[in-house]
Amino acid sequence: MKEKDSPETSSPSVPKVQNKLQSGGNWLKRHLHVIILGIVLIIAAFIRVWAAPTSAGPDVAQFWAFAKVFQQHGLDFYRYADAQLEIFPMKGWAYVYPPIWLLLSKICLFFAPSSTAFSIAGIVTVSPAWRLAVKTPIIAADLAIGLLLYWGVPGSKNHKLLFATLWLLHPTAWFESGVFGQFDAIAAAFLLTGIILLLKGKDRLAFLFAGLAIMTKQHTLIAVGMMVIVCKQSMSWRRLLTNCAITAGVVAAISLPFVATGNFYAYLRAIVLPGQGSGYQSPLCFCFSGPGAMLTYLHNVFGWDTTTWISFTLPLMIVCLAATAILCYFRRITPLQGALAGFLVFISLSYQVNYQYLIVYIPLALLLASRTQFKFERIFALVIAILPAIWVWLDDVPWWFHNMSPDFFWPNRILAYIGLPDRYLPDWTYVAFACLMMCTGLAYAVLAFTRWSKPPDIKADG
Repeated sequence: MKEKDSPETSSPSVPKVQNKLQSGGNWLKRHLHVIILGIVLIIAAFIRVWAAPTSAGPDVAQFWAFAKVFQQHGLDFYRYADAQLEIFPMKGWAYVYPPIWLLLSKICLFFAPSSTAFSIAGIVTVSPAWRLAVKTPIIAADLAIGLLLYWGVPGSKNHKLLFATLWLLHPTAWFESGVFGQFDAIAAAFLLTGIILLLKGKDRLAFLFAGLAIMTKQHTLIAVGMMVIVCKQSMSWRRLLTNCAITAGVVAAISLPFVATGNFYAYLRAIVLPGQGSGYQSPLCFCFSGPGAMLTYLHNVFGWDTTTWISFTLPLMIVCLAATAILCYFRRITPLQGALAGFLVFISLSYQVNYQYLIVYIPLALLLASRTQFKFERIFALVIAILPAIWVWLDDVPWWFHNMSPDFFWPNRILAYIGLPDRYLPDWTYVAFACLMMCTGLAYAVLAFTRWSKPPDIKADG
């Protein structure tokens, strides 16, 4: 009679099970960072998509009108970009951007063909379908920036995951793409791609993406310009001019169709001239220009006429940008440092800075913090990257969910749990914040050219 297997005879199966468990544990350990990144991406996408159809600002409504006018008039759009037609919810709120966002807006309209946006007796109505459609490419670019940081950050996978998460869960990034619906994240994604490619030695592609950034938001030209000047230190004139020709070719290829029909002056006026003349900033809760906010506040509180001083900020900014360009040429800094310093000088001294402008520099600061060998520069870059998030708790975020029709009040309860009640703070709060942004931006630019302008040795601590 055959005996049953004893424990000794069945024991060879135990190591097999142990090997499988160990193999599974090793696989999980190897891919844990990917799993965590996927979870963070899902959370980041969810909080943005959750807010997208229930919130809107005036720009979201105006974008619908721009898309409809482009659909009706095609390449002649810039003749009507001054927003004087009856279709515009906000008369005179002009389209002062290059064509890439216009092209994307028309694609968004294709996916929401029956959507509407109009104003009656001061009440603006924006279809939830359009809110979601127009924010979708912005959210996509927003999430792409997180992946780009994961790709561009050097070092361990945990290091990459940390900096990607800092962007994906950044309150400013969430607000701009999911709530406000501003498209600066698209320009930031192009600019960040270009800089990462440049750091990886792929300069041809880098300058191509630089051109795409400029044709999305023209003020990215400041960062690109500083990047080009720094590149002269490591490139021959021939190579640099060829790369600049690539950028110019992108600009020409996108611009020429719009000017070929005789819109040259209208096109040039829209993308070159300031969207708003120098003057007092109102309301101050949306002003992020240190000089503009302070001089407006002095006028409001003391009745001083400070318009002349505000007009001086433009030539001051031009002089400081010129000085920054000269320092980029002579000091030993990286293209990333040059791009960040130039853009920070711009937003620190411009008389008008909107919250969405900050989206362009935040990923640059995070990338720099991950790459610099100067400890103090790393800390400083992280501070200026995280600082804009404070404003989300100073602003009346629930207002964006119920200021337009259809309105949504139920998100107020959720937002209140994270300290975002339905209220505004006194003007001095926003003025102080704008001045803080100005001081930190200028401080970084000064330190980049003085303390952090040479490669550190191994023991350098910044």
